[in-house]
Amino acid sequence: KIMINNVVLVGRLTRDPELRKTATGNSVTSFTLAVDNRTKNPDGTKSASFISCITFNQTADNVAKFVRKGSLVAIQGRINQRSYQKRDGTMTSAFEILCDSVQFLEPKQAEETPNLDDIQLPDDDEDVPF
Repeated sequence: KIMINNVVLVGRLTRDPELRKTATGNSVTSFTLAVDNRTKNPDGTKSASFISCITFNQTADNVAKFVRKGSLVAIQGRINQRSYQKRDGTMTSAFEILCDSVQFLEPKQAEETPNLDDIQLPDDDEDVPF
């Protein structure tokens, strides 16, 4: 029997990604992705799921460098379940997506491109150097 563990999601980051280094120097970035659900809350607003995501190595470096809170991304990866002991001694488990790829779905942040409204043009044609 074939078992498949493949996830594809599109959503927005709920916070800036967190870049860490392992003891061997490999990059690991974690972030939470807000993904719209097909259902609405009782008050009529959209509902969302908040999915923990982890990237590694070059993908982790690129995520940390190019995306921020609110960035729209598509991720492809696999679900991972891990168990751990909480501070109070009880065992709990967590689900997360181990991302194999992250696609940036928006252009670079607006702060990197000039706002055309901020560019001052001369009023007189004689001031134009061409």
